[in-house]
This record gives sequence, C-alpha cells and structure tokens, in this order.
Amino acid sequence: MVAGSIYRLNNFYGSKSKTVYRVAEPDVTIAFSWNFLLSVLENSSVPFPEDRFRFYGYEEFEAACDLRGDLYDYVGHMKLVNEQTLTDSLVLDEVEIASSRRILVHVQTHDGPVMKLYIWDKAAADFCEKFKALGKPPTVLLVRTVNPKHFGGDEAQSSGLVQKNNKFKTRRSKLKIRFNH
Repeated sequence: MVAGSIYRLNNFYGSKSKTVYRVAEPDVTIAFSWNFLLSVLENSSVPFPEDRFRFYGYEEFEAACDLRGDLYDYVGHMKLVNEQTLTDSLVLDEVEIASSRRILVHVQTHDGPVMKLYIWDKAAADFCEKFKALGKPPTVLLVRTVNPKHFGGDEAQSSGLVQKNNKFKTRRSKLKIRFNH
C-alpha cells in the first residue's frame, strides 16, 4: 500500500459493531474474506477523510515507542506464539501461560520486521482461550490497543543477514484481541 493512494477492496463483508466489541470509533466492522482483493483505484471522484482507514507501519511503532501513547487497531501477521511456529498441531501450554501471566507473539506488519508483542495477565488468558476455541491457529492478529515500548534489542540471524528485532510491550489493561484465519 502506498500513502495517498485510494484502493478498491473486493470480497469483504461489513457488520454493525456492538459497543462492547467495537474495534475502533466507527460503529462498523469490516472483515476480510480469505480471497479478498485489494487494487489501486485510479481517478476516484469520491473524497473521504484520510484517517478513516489506518494500517500502522513499522516506522509508526518506532516513533511511538516510550512516549506513553497508544496505537489503535494494530493488524499483523502472526509468525510465532511462545517461540512455537504456527502449525495445525500447535497447542499452547496453559499451565506455563498461567504461571508466567504472559504470552509472547511474534507479529509482522505489512512493511516491517517481525516485532515481539507481549500479552499480559487476563489478556493472555483470553488469548489462550480464543486460540484454543478456533481449532486451528489463526494467521492474522488484530490488537485494539497497543502501547509500544523499547524493551531492549536482540540480534537475530535470518537468511544470512543480521537484523534488529525490536521488542514491544503492551499495556496490561487495555488489550483486546480479535483473530482472523
């Protein structure tokens, strides 16, 4: 996606959001189907406010780190859960999650490196419960509120290149999670 461009979205559905489960300020939720199509729309005559759809890039996480502010509606592709790859046979260790009171999810934005997202306390238990209920691991994670923090840096080898994996920690009280397959 390119900033300033307008896109056409095919194969999606929308529904009115319940206030309790609302993902953002608008009262409508848009869900992508497995075969959605996103294409550039040339010469659109329909104006709309730029801030109505927002997908955060890595630079926005980096800029917001340690500023005590929240980013809303973070969408990312899940890569690992508690250092385990996403396979159909993945089972989360509920005893370990209950004792540590956290889950570590590696997520990747559409344009950036893999980031470490820590989910704490009740949100970790809720994540585990929803994860189990799905029957197979989800691939996309929507987090309603995230408070990015630098947590130190780890060096990681990937395809012969050294890259920086930044760790981000979430605020414990405001995390809401929604999965999509």
